[in-house]
Amino acid sequence: MSVSTRILTTLALLSSSTIVLAQTVNIVSPGAATVSSPVRVVAEFSPTAPITSISVSVDGAASMQQEAVTPLDIDVPMSSGNHLLTVNAVQSDGVQLSASRSISVAAAVTTMAPVVTSSDVASVSTTMSVTSGVPVSTSGGTSSISDIEERSGWYTYPDQGNPVCSSKPSLTSNPSLDGASGKFYLGPTGQYNNCLWPIKLGSSTTASHFTLDTYYRLSDPSVAQGVEFSSNKHVGTKWYKFSVQCSYNKGVFSVWDTAGGKWSATNIPCKRPASNTWDHLTVQTEINNGKAVFLSLTLNGTQYAINKSFNPTTKASSYSYGVHFQMDGNIKGNAYYAWVDNLKFTLW
Repeated sequence: MSVSTRILTTLALLSSSTIVLAQTVNIVSPGAATVSSPVRVVAEFSPTAPITSISVSVDGAASMQQEAVTPLDIDVPMSSGNHLLTVNAVQSDGVQLSASRSISVAAAVTTMAPVVTSSDVASVSTTMSVTSGVPVSTSGGTSSISDIEERSGWYTYPDQGNPVCSSKPSLTSNPSLDGASGKFYLGPTGQYNNCLWPIKLGSSTTASHFTLDTYYRLSDPSVAQGVEFSSNKHVGTKWYKFSVQCSYNKGVFSVWDTAGGKWSATNIPCKRPASNTWDHLTVQTEINNGKAVFLSLTLNGTQYAINKSFNPTTKASSYSYGVHFQMDGNIKGNAYYAWVDNLKFTLW
């Protein structure tokens, strides 16, 4: 090998090592869409030495010092308008890491108290409000909340058994469809343990038609008992719940009979997904004649009619709405992860 060849080879190896060992900060959230305050800031780090400090600044000022816990996941209050968000980190060897992103923060929405003339949806005055930190896109009489997996406000609700559940979805860029997905964890401590995560999105006195649309992916489909997506709507003291469960053992989808407190099986097929693939689910529902009506379900582009309706149950008076996601554990108690992306709820 000639001297020049050896030099070129050495330079190539050094360049390759530099690329592999490059220190980076990846701001996972917020993305490019308009957000509401407080802004959920999530960042991933690829350091070459331990991170000793992390700070977050807005427009170069009011730096917030955070514990050196990675990934970073915090809520940052911001005024409405355009801002430059910056995440800085310092390694133990003194090397500084930094990344910035321009974001737009929507003006705060004034919450209005509902003015009720009847407990029936069709007979109440028009009122719409949203939960803080959940931006809503409105066109005509239709409202949509997108990327719900990225929003603040998720919490864990006891469902079955005593499993270890992630407190909320952690945001990650890999895997994801749009740069940020919500990662959920179910760690059973026994047979058939379930983890459920709800989030309240807002309130409306008039909405009676709903569409839930989402993509989801499992770390190990072979150990999952099933998954469940749901939306819910309060109309005064009536509570309508639109839960759809994909049971891999039964091989079909079931829908929830709220007043009866039980699952009602459909003939819609539900098969275990292949590893490393995303399933796309869309559920159309409505409130009609005082009942929760399941209209249709679309899985990976194939639409199926459901046409089942159930009575609501009674709860404290409210006009709120929200969604939830649930992971079901198997008889062996195997743990697994689920990623949810592009979770969108539309109501009118």
